[in-house]
Amino acid sequence: MQNRIKELREKRGISQADIARGIHLTRSAVGYYETGKRGTSNNQTWQKLADYFNVSVPYLQGYVDEYIDIHDLNEEEQDAYNRITDMLCEEYPEDSISWSKIGQLLINSAEE
Repeated sequence: MQNRIKELREKRGISQADIARGIHLTRSAVGYYETGKRGTSNNQTWQKLADYFNVSVPYLQGYVDEYIDIHDLNEEEQDAYNRITDMLCEEYPEDSISWSKIGQLLINSAEE
């Protein structure tokens, strides 16, 4: 499955170096994520990339097609989102959970 890093980067007219500076990675690391040479297991880096583009991790990774911008959330939704992501980052070691699976479960539970 192809992630959306390159698509979003090109749409916004920014370079891999711009992203690298913005989230404190090397340009080559950004390139590896963009081309899929780095997998989806580094949750913190994927979250930094998603935050940089203001999209969800599952959307950035190409797991869901619905684009939800964090700025489209009302105040209560933003608070819930921040609390959930903070809790996950604090409670679970890096690479121990899949953000995309959690996101998909939340989407699926809302549809039931």
